[in-house]
Amino acid sequence: MTATHRTAPHHGGLRTMVAVVWHTRRTSILVWVAALATSMTGTAAAVAGLYDTPAEIHSYAEAVTSGSALAAINGHVEGIDSLGGVIQDEFGFLASFLLPLLGIALIAGSTRREEASGRLEMVLGGRILRHQPVLAALMVAAAAILGTSALFATGLTLTGVPPAGSVLYSAALGALAFVFAGFAALLAQFVRHARGVYTGSLIALVAAYVLRGIGDTATGQLAWLSPLGWAEKTAPFADQRWWVLAVPATVGLAESGAAVWLAARRDVGSALVRGGTGPARANRFRRSPVGFALSMHLPAIAGWLAGGVLLTGMMGALARQFLNAMAGNPALTDAMGIGGDRPLDGFVAATQLYVALIGAGYLVQAGGTLRTEEAEGRLETRLGGTLPRARWLLAHGAVLGVGLVLVVVGSSLVLALATAWSVGDTAEVGGTMTAGLDYLPTQLVFGGIALALFGLWPRGFALAWAAFAVAAFIALLGPGLNLAPWILDLAPTTHVGNPPLGTVNATALATLTAVATGLTLCGLIGFHRRDIPRA
Repeated sequence: MTATHRTAPHHGGLRTMVAVVWHTRRTSILVWVAALATSMTGTAAAVAGLYDTPAEIHSYAEAVTSGSALAAINGHVEGIDSLGGVIQDEFGFLASFLLPLLGIALIAGSTRREEASGRLEMVLGGRILRHQPVLAALMVAAAAILGTSALFATGLTLTGVPPAGSVLYSAALGALAFVFAGFAALLAQFVRHARGVYTGSLIALVAAYVLRGIGDTATGQLAWLSPLGWAEKTAPFADQRWWVLAVPATVGLAESGAAVWLAARRDVGSALVRGGTGPARANRFRRSPVGFALSMHLPAIAGWLAGGVLLTGMMGALARQFLNAMAGNPALTDAMGIGGDRPLDGFVAATQLYVALIGAGYLVQAGGTLRTEEAEGRLETRLGGTLPRARWLLAHGAVLGVGLVLVVVGSSLVLALATAWSVGDTAEVGGTMTAGLDYLPTQLVFGGIALALFGLWPRGFALAWAAFAVAAFIALLGPGLNLAPWILDLAPTTHVGNPPLGTVNATALATLTAVATGLTLCGLIGFHRRDIPRA
C-alpha cells in the first residue's frame, strides 16, 4: 500500500521510533547481550585459568600453528603466542557466527517483521517519516552491539589481557556485527518477509566464513574480501591495526545509508524484488496444513542447508591438510579436542558437531517463525475455520522434522564425499553419514524447547536462542577448556558419544528422544489451552 512521501522534518519522530523499537525488542536485546557477554567473558576466564604460564601459552601456539588447515576454522590469529591470542583462537568459530547473528536478529525483528504485520503502516499514519523506523532499528542495534563490545572488553581486561588489545578485539567484533546489521537492513528492503532476511543473511554469513577460511589457508589476501577477514586483520594482539576498523565501519554505514534511503522511497509493504505471483489456484496439497507449512518453511530449509553444505564442503576439502597437520602432533589433537589414534574419525566427529549445531539452529529459527505467524495475526485467521490447533501445530512439527533431516543428511553427504575426495578413501562415507544421524535426538531437544516455549510462554521465546547459545558454547569450547563434567552435561550434544570417534550411547539417545517428545507434548498442550493471540 502506498503512502504519501513527506519531506518535512519531525524532530520527535526518530526519538519516538527509537523508544518503540526498544520497548518491543528489549527482551530479546537483553537476552542476546547477556548471553554473548557471558559466553565471551566466560571463555576468556577459562582460557586464562587453563593457560596461566608463558610456557603453556607457547605450547598451545606451537600446536595450533603447525599447519594452515586449522586456520580455516578459527581464522589466522596474529599474536597467538599471548593470552589474548589464545582467547581469540578459542573463540574464533563462535565469534564468527554469534556476533553477526546479533545484528541480523535485531534488524530482522524490528524492520520487515513489523512491516509485514501491518503495524508499521499504522505508525507511519502519524508524524513518523518512512525512513525513521529503519534508522531507529539500526540505532538500537548499534547501541546493543556497542554495549556487548564494552562488556567483552571489560571482561578481557579483568582476565589479564592488555587493555589496548581488549578494546581493539572487542571493537573488531562489534564492527563485524554492525556490517551484518547493515546488510540485514538493506536486505529487508528487497524481500517481503523476515524469514527472507534471516535466510539471505545466513547464506551471506556462511559464504563470508568459507571465503575467509579459503583465504587463511591459501592466500591471506583473499581474506580481505570477507567481513570476517577484516576482524582478524586488525591483529589486536600483535601489530594492532586500528585503521582496519575503518573498513567495516565504512561498509556498515554505506549499507545502513542505502537501507534508509530505499526505505524512504519504496511503498510501505512492498519489496524491491518481487517474487512470483504463484499459481492462480492452489492444489489440494498446498491447501492442506502440511502443504501450507512446507511452503512457509521451505526458504529457511534451503538457507540452512546451503549454509551446512558450504561449511562441510570446505571442511571436507581440507581433510588431508588436517590429517597432515595432526600427524605426530598430540598437542594439536588435544587443542582440537580430538584424542585417540584415529585422526580421520576425530576430524569427522569435530565437523559433525558443527553440523549438529546448524541443525539445532535451524529448528530454533523455524520455531520462531511460528511465533511470528501469531504475532502478525495470520495464525488467528488460519484457525478461524475448521482447522484444529493440534493439527496445525503437528503439521508444522512434521515439516520441521523433515527439514532437519534434509539439512543433516545433505550436509553429511557433502562432508562424506568431500572428505573421501580429499583423502582418497571412501571407507568413512558410511560412518560419516551415520554420525550425522546420531545427533538427530540432540537437535530434536532444541526443537522441543522451541515448541514448548511457543505453546506455554511465547513471549519468552528468546530463551530458546539463549539455550542454543549456551549449549553451543559448551559443546565447542567446553572440552578444550576442561570445564567441569556437570557443566559439559548441560549440552545435549555431550551425551551422544562423539561419533564416529567415540561409542554412541544408545540409552542416552533414547533419553534425549524422550525429552524432546515430552517438551513437544508440553508445547502442544499449552498451545491447545492458551489464548490466541497472546501478546
